[in-house]
Amino acid sequence: MTEVKKLFIALSAVLVWTAIPAVSANAVSVGQSCAKTTLGTRVSTRINKKPVIVVCRVRAGRKQWIRAAVQTITTTTTSTSTTSTTVPEPVVNYTVVVDPNDPTLHTITIEGMQPRTYSLNVPSKYNPDTPVPLLFGFHGLGGSANSFREESQIDVFTNDANVISVFPNGYGSTAGVANSWNAGSCCGLANINQLDDVKLIAIIAKSIKERYNIDKKNVWAIGFSNGGMMSYRLACELSDQFTAIGVGAGAMMAGTCSPPNPVSVIHIHGGLDWKVPVFGGGPYSSPDITKTFQLVNSANQCSGMTYTETSEPTKTQISGICDDGTEAKLVNYAEQDHVWTVFWTKEILRFLFAHPRK
Repeated sequence: MTEVKKLFIALSAVLVWTAIPAVSANAVSVGQSCAKTTLGTRVSTRINKKPVIVVCRVRAGRKQWIRAAVQTITTTTTSTSTTSTTVPEPVVNYTVVVDPNDPTLHTITIEGMQPRTYSLNVPSKYNPDTPVPLLFGFHGLGGSANSFREESQIDVFTNDANVISVFPNGYGSTAGVANSWNAGSCCGLANINQLDDVKLIAIIAKSIKERYNIDKKNVWAIGFSNGGMMSYRLACELSDQFTAIGVGAGAMMAGTCSPPNPVSVIHIHGGLDWKVPVFGGGPYSSPDITKTFQLVNSANQCSGMTYTETSEPTKTQISGICDDGTEAKLVNYAEQDHVWTVFWTKEILRFLFAHPRK
């Protein structure tokens, strides 16, 4: 059985390479001009009889083929067994390539999907012998990984706390269409084209777990607006991977939410938010915030969670705690609009650290 599995993985690895346009070493070589090729184009060639990936970049003032700095070719296999025979499930093939000019920028190509990019931040104090939390940060509609990193300052805190953080870029277009996430019934081209952003994030998470020592009790998603909507969808559909989420000015846009595992949730909103109104509606036809945030844990052992409400002049809060420590908290700041603040970052991170999955 071991030999069969090795053969299966070997054949799958071949499929990864055949998915990349094949060229001969005579046609493309490192340092050769790629003046007629689109920047960023990647192809496979052979160096010393071994397959490698080269990318079209500008170097020394001219476009030329250069060898990609890092090549990670990963084959994912899962299997189920009811007898002594193991039957492999369909394989997901993907490649992860690190940008040669920016070591934090990664491009992931999943078989059957368009290439997507994300920024990965690994703290300098990271030690592979110690498991660390993993945090995904999702920008809003029209934003980007870099813009959300700058406005949220998440990196500042995660670097100090030894948390690996990853900031994917939503789907947009070269025509200037805003980057977006398919969070269910919203938003942009990602939703119109029905992109499988849940699968994208699941594969990114898996690829990171294969390279770094991740604490599986602390895998988080934080998102603003459309990114918060995406965080909700991950809590609903990937509760086996994500243990807690933080939402800012978002909403539950998924049609259903039945996670088998409890997920702690903190949702911060502004009472003056007109894009995603507290009571629903607005330009994205979002649902009532209070009613939907409680759905995340309605299908698991936290279904009996009892919510309490407190009110102050500038904010209201609804919260509930499960027997296992899972908590759901909704905080509405009466005088805030549809804008992320660093204060939200601090409040959400404190909550996430306090709620590891038990």
